[in-house]
Amino acid sequence: MSMIDNNSTTTLSIENDQIIGLSKMLTCMYGFRRLNQAVHDITAQSAMSRLHHLYGLLRYLMMLLSGIIFVSGLVLFGLGVWIRYGAATFVQVMGSFSAQLVTISYVCMCLGAILSLLGFIGCYGAWSENRCLIMLYFFIVSMMFAAEVTGVIFILVYKDLVEVMIRGASKDSLRMSYMGPTAADPISTAWNTIMVHYKCCGFDNSTADFTNSVFSANTGLLYPKTCCVDLTSTACDGLDTTLGLIHPKSCITKLINVIQDQSVIFGSTASGICVMELASMMVSVVLFVRLGNTYY
Repeated sequence: MSMIDNNSTTTLSIENDQIIGLSKMLTCMYGFRRLNQAVHDITAQSAMSRLHHLYGLLRYLMMLLSGIIFVSGLVLFGLGVWIRYGAATFVQVMGSFSAQLVTISYVCMCLGAILSLLGFIGCYGAWSENRCLIMLYFFIVSMMFAAEVTGVIFILVYKDLVEVMIRGASKDSLRMSYMGPTAADPISTAWNTIMVHYKCCGFDNSTADFTNSVFSANTGLLYPKTCCVDLTSTACDGLDTTLGLIHPKSCITKLINVIQDQSVIFGSTASGICVMELASMMVSVVLFVRLGNTYY
């Protein structure tokens, strides 16, 4: 009887140990499961946090790019104003071609105003997270980018032709429309201003440019008083071509330098705008898709 009781006690003890071991194993498995879930939650939260920070960076990046486009638009608008009003002297010496330059100035002003408005739309759209404004921004930027690329290609292809036209128009205005230092018409006033200010004479061949010109036919002189080194000198009478009395350099070099300086500004601004527009298009698409996933 005692042996049976001992066996029963041993069996119960083994079963209790097994139950305790199984319980510990289940507890351990449950703990690992909860730990794994916690790690997964932390990883997911970390990923969401990184995405949120990335989204914030994209917003600020679009605002920055839009701000740069806004400022570039103001620069382009200012360049158009300079061509139309500040550079009136250089525009007038180009005679009939001045009408095209006036048109170009208005185009620059219009494009500058549009770019500034576009920059404002992009900046406000990113700040307010407005999908409609962001899509409008992307559409307008895409159209303008395509137009600008087309314009650059056109300028590169016809660059030499445009330069020849400008040279021809300027020289023709000097020979056919310049009336002299005392004339009050716009072309004569412009040429007088250029020759006095830049200390040059004629267009590309000094006094020879006035041969068979309207000025020479009307006055009988070889060159105007504005070609003189000393405007008050009596020796510089329009007939004496002694070296030292008149400016030896022609005005074409001065005109080209001014045009090239402005072309560098224009080209740099246009290139910067194109880069900003391309980057803005990519960022705006990402923001548009991201806002769509957030709202829908």
